Amino acid sequence: MTRSPLYWRLTLSGAVLLAAGFLTGSAMASGLLGAAVAAPVAILAVAAAGVGARRLAERAGRLAEKAAELVGTEPESGVGDELARLESGLEAGRTRFAEQLDQLRADRNQLTAVLGGMVEGVVAIDLDRQVLHLNAVAAEWFGRSSPETAVGRPVYELSRQPELSGALIEAMEKRTQVSRSFGLASSDSSEVDQRKFELNASPLLTASDSGELVEGAVAVIHETSELERLEGMRRDFVSNVSHELKTPLTAIHGYVETLLEREDVDAGTRRRFLRKIRKQSSRLGALVSDLLTLSRIESSAERLENLVDLRAQVEEVLGLLRPSGDARGLELVADCPGAPVNVRGEEEALRQALSNLVDNAVKYSAEGGRVVVRLHALNGRAVLEVEDEGPGIAPEHLDRIFERFYRVDRARSRELGGTGLGLSIVKNVVQRHGGGVEVESERDRGSTFRFWLPTARQS
Repeated sequence: MTRSPLYWRLTLSGAVLLAAGFLTGSAMASGLLGAAVAAPVAILAVAAAGVGARRLAERAGRLAEKAAELVGTEPESGVGDELARLESGLEAGRTRFAEQLDQLRADRNQLTAVLGGMVEGVVAIDLDRQVLHLNAVAAEWFGRSSPETAVGRPVYELSRQPELSGALIEAMEKRTQVSRSFGLASSDSSEVDQRKFELNASPLLTASDSGELVEGAVAVIHETSELERLEGMRRDFVSNVSHELKTPLTAIHGYVETLLEREDVDAGTRRRFLRKIRKQSSRLGALVSDLLTLSRIESSAERLENLVDLRAQVEEVLGLLRPSGDARGLELVADCPGAPVNVRGEEEALRQALSNLVDNAVKYSAEGGRVVVRLHALNGRAVLEVEDEGPGIAPEHLDRIFERFYRVDRARSRELGGTGLGLSIVKNVVQRHGGGVEVESERDRGSTFRFWLPTARQS
C-alpha cells in the first residue's frame, strides 16, 4: 500500500519526538538495562505515530474532497499532500464565495436603483406583515422621512388606509393579484381625498422542492390624480365643444327647414333668414378654426428659433383690424419703441395671439372709445399690453378668464361672434414661448391684457 508524503512526514515526526523523549529518559538511567528497555519503547512509539498520522491524513483527504464538492470543482486525483489539497480547496471556496457575495451586492444595488428610479410607489411585506421594502416615492406619499424608517415595522403603521394593507394581505393569503383604489390627504391641504391612487398587489413566491412558497406580498402604487383631472378636462372640453357646435347648427337647421317647407316666404324674410344662416355658418367656421389653432399650438413640436419683430406684428395687426375699429368709431393707437423688439418663436402663432387680444378690445369697447397697444422691452423681456375702454371684468372672473369656453357674458359674447377660445389661445401661445400672461380690470373702467416674452438675446 502506497503512503502519501503527508503520512510519512507525520510518522517520522512523531517517531522522532517520542524516541527523543524515551532516549532522554534512558540517558538518565544507568547502565545497559535502561538502553535495552528504551529501544523497544521507541519502536512502539513509531508504530503508534504511524497509525495517528494515517488517520489524520485520511481525514484531511476527506475534508479536501468535501471542499472541492462545496466549491463545485473536481477533487484533485492521485496521491499527494492531503493538507495541501485541503488548503487549495478552501482557498478556491473563499474565492468563489467572495465572487458570489460581490454578485449579490451588485444585484441588490441594481434592484435598489431600479426601484428608487420608479415613478410608482413600491411596498413589500413579509409573512409577519412587516414592511420588507419601501422605495423613496412611496415613502414620500406616506409621509416618511426615509424608506428605512418603515422597514421592519407593521404595514398598518405605514398607512391607515385599509385598502393598502388589505390588498397586500389578501394577495399573500390567496396567492392572487389584487387591485384597489384609495385616497390620501395632500400635505398642503386638509381635503381627505385630494390625491387619488391605485395599487396592484401580488404575492411574493419562492421556488422550492415542494413547490412555490409564499414569502410575502408586493404592491405597486401609482397616482391617478392628474389622470382624473385630465379626464375631467376632456369631458368638460367635449361637452363645451358639443354645446358650442350645437347652437349654430340648430339655428342653421331651423332656418333652412323653414325655407324648404314654406314656399310662400317673401323675399325679405328669405334674405333675412339667409343672412342669419351666413352669420351662424361664419360662427361655426370660426369655432372650428380656433379649435384647430389650439390643437396645433398644443401639439406642435416645432423649435422656436425664428426671429420675430413684435413691433412689426403690432403694426400689421392694427392695420388689419383698423376697418373694424373705424366701423365702431374706435381709435386704435400703437405705442411702440423706435427700434425693433425681437423675440424667438413662431411668427404665425404670435400674430394670432396679438390679433385675438386686439380683436377682443375692439369688440368689447364702447363706440367712440380708444384701444391702445403698448410695446416695450424691459429687463430682458418684451412686454406687450392691450388696453381698452370696455365694460371691464368683475374680480370673480379674472382667475378663469383664460379658460377654454369661459365667458363673462355669454349672451353678449355669442352676439359678437366670440368662440370662447380666443384668450385660451393667447395663453397657450405665450406659455409655449416661455412667457406669461395676466389681466387687470375693473367694472366700467376697461381692461388691460398683458403678456411678456423673453427677448431674443435672453432666449
